[in-house]
Amino acid sequence: MLKIHVMNSLASIDLNLLVVFDAILKDRSITLAAQRIGLSQPAMSSALGRLRRLFNDPLFVRTATGMQPTPYAQLLATPIQRACELIAGSLQIGGDFAPPSATRTFSLYITDIGAVVFLPKLMTALAARAPHVKVQVLRIPERRAQDAMVAGEVDIAIGLFPDFRAGFFQQRLYGDEFVCVMRADHPQAEGALTLKKFAAMSHAVIASAGTGHESTVERACAAARLRRRIVLTLPHFMVLPLLVAQTDVVVTVPKRLGLAFAGFANLKLLEPPIKIPRFEIKQHWHERYHHDQSNKWMRNLVAELLLER
Repeated sequence: MLKIHVMNSLASIDLNLLVVFDAILKDRSITLAAQRIGLSQPAMSSALGRLRRLFNDPLFVRTATGMQPTPYAQLLATPIQRACELIAGSLQIGGDFAPPSATRTFSLYITDIGAVVFLPKLMTALAARAPHVKVQVLRIPERRAQDAMVAGEVDIAIGLFPDFRAGFFQQRLYGDEFVCVMRADHPQAEGALTLKKFAAMSHAVIASAGTGHESTVERACAAARLRRRIVLTLPHFMVLPLLVAQTDVVVTVPKRLGLAFAGFANLKLLEPPIKIPRFEIKQHWHERYHHDQSNKWMRNLVAELLLER
């Protein structure tokens, strides 16, 4: 009986009303919302009346700061916005994607390293080419990150994702190597970094989900029979520039990240005293979205910005 009731409710909803709801939510004004979707103000007011009857709630109340959503409208906001995005995205499948007028949101998995190295380039490019496109960077879960991509909740993953295999496409963007980063006036900063120096130093390491960087360094240390003196473990990279600049700790990170850090503080980069394998940064996407025009456009943009020629 519940299923029949739900289906009957869905059948009674004009999908255009969801667009009206979303526009009022964004603009908090009947007039501006009408202009956004190309309706007259009387037609917009009539649509809001239908929405109120449909949901048996005022939904939006006029205040000194505009049309503010009721608590019930706030509950409806996220699913209705998501529904509008899904419908708009579905209508674009197989058709052209027009960046200058596109309004869709791209959801990305990007590691902390990618956020530092890549995100500024991406946002600059989007501002010039697709000014209405938005980006949502999602936290990378420790397990089953692939499931969100299969479900379409995440469009592209950029970084080191060794577990993405069956059902996923990938494109190599660039290769990188590891460097040791310390403050420029560190007691061990003069000359080459020897095994003895490296073993005696205080190390900070990053334990971040969705990346295999630290495990690569750890395996290299084990192969060299070297045990680091780890004094600090962090969940992300963002605090490292200030931390390294103000203490005696040393961090072993990808070179591109180290160079970015050096732009924030007076730091020095040295070659590690052990052999650490180079690694490759790739972008990954699920096969379901391989031919989707908007996904393809974003992949091409990522490649243009990062691809090592």
